[in-house]
Amino acid sequence: MKVKYILFFICSVITHILYAQKVEIIEPAVLECEYYKRVVTDTLDRKNDYKAEPAKLRIGKNSSMFYSPRELRWDSLGTDKRNQAMMFIEYSRKTGGKSLRGVFNEYVYKNFPENKVTVFNHFALMDWTYEEEWEKPQWELKDSTKVILEYPCQLAISHYRGRVWYAWFTFDIPISEGPWKLCGLPGLILEAYDKNKDYSFIATDLVNKGIHPVGIYDFRGDDWAKTTRKKYLETRYKELHTDPTERMSTMYGLKRSEGKKELKHRNYDFEETDYH
Repeated sequence: MKVKYILFFICSVITHILYAQKVEIIEPAVLECEYYKRVVTDTLDRKNDYKAEPAKLRIGKNSSMFYSPRELRWDSLGTDKRNQAMMFIEYSRKTGGKSLRGVFNEYVYKNFPENKVTVFNHFALMDWTYEEEWEKPQWELKDSTKVILEYPCQLAISHYRGRVWYAWFTFDIPISEGPWKLCGLPGLILEAYDKNKDYSFIATDLVNKGIHPVGIYDFRGDDWAKTTRKKYLETRYKELHTDPTERMSTMYGLKRSEGKKELKHRNYDFEETDYH
């Protein structure tokens, strides 16, 4: 009987691991860059109202993935609530309580040969994904230089997706990649930010050994709501500009409050659109 329970336990663990490691289009990684990601959450108080956490860019020969390392580990833990709680405490401590969970969970997968970008996110109580043709930024190189992580970097500027982006890249790492959808320069982008610094990334570490593979990691199953980029941004905008209390009241048929809570000028999307 004891052996039976042991075998059952082993099978359960293996099943959980296989589910948590579900990966599509997998390939070895050649480099991983960790960034400090900072997002202003209220443009009326840019100095104090922001969220921040680490983000990673994992690069392979034919693809890359830009993701929150906490989100990837959080999902892979499945129903292990104790580990989830410990992880949340750890990240809250490291970021001074300004963690991005529930604010920016976007995962960006770039397929180089097919010139495609696939985006995943969770909001409005659903898992969303869309695929689009990879529209690369068009950069103008500038004479300004500085050193990041001991690498000499040069400045480049681009008008991309409704924002003016500044990127510092290094010729010493000849990989045409960068955080989020930023790319297209003759070297890796080690720092990037928009004109108002509502969004910023700065490299904090580079790793070229012992890196996990690049792939589309799906820990939530096959129930992603597939949509278009336009619909995705429309829904995301509506979600961010709706009072959560009012939304829950509508969903469950509860009586709405008489006075609506004043919303901040929320600013959680990298892309400026007609809906902002």
